[in-house]
Amino acid sequence: MYKEVPPKTIEEKLDVIIDHLEAMDHRDRLRTIGGTIKGMISMIPIIILVGSMWYFYKYGDQLLEKIAQQAAKQAAIVTEQKGSAVIQKFEDLMGR
Repeated sequence: MYKEVPPKTIEEKLDVIIDHLEAMDHRDRLRTIGGTIKGMISMIPIIILVGSMWYFYKYGDQLLEKIAQQAAKQAAIVTEQKGSAVIQKFEDLMGR
């Protein structure tokens, strides 16, 4: 890079200062926009959490009922399968 010639007059010095301030203003504007977008993105998990809590508060009893019904069906199927195997082994032992 080349070395800039230092300004000689007050007006030239003020022009250099204004150029630097304008560059800083542009960077600050971009930083503010980026911070706003980052803030909105960081709110997504909070919105999902609050929405989930509301859903479970509103429909939690129905959800638990469905889970209990499915668990009972699975338990009945497993018990039937295991029970028939145990009865078959017992009958084999008794000689039938």
